[in-house]
Amino acid sequence: MAKIEILAVSPQKGDQPFAPFVHLWLSQSKTDTNGRTLLSPQLMTEQEVDESVDQLISQLEHCRKLAKDALHKK
Repeated sequence: MAKIEILAVSPQKGDQPFAPFVHLWLSQSKTDTNGRTLLSPQLMTEQEVDESVDQLISQLEHCRKLAKDALHKK
């Protein structure tokens, strides 16, 4: 299963000033033999599809909160 995280970027000591920003990134994923990034394992039932999509949505919602918190702290 893919794992989604945030990467917060802000000026460090000695850097030119810039507005802090965040990236959402896939910190864990797999690729198939054609080089496609896979976001789930093989899904063979409707329940598996629902669970996989729900998990991705949950990760994105969590990242939304973390990203906003990171921007407010900078």
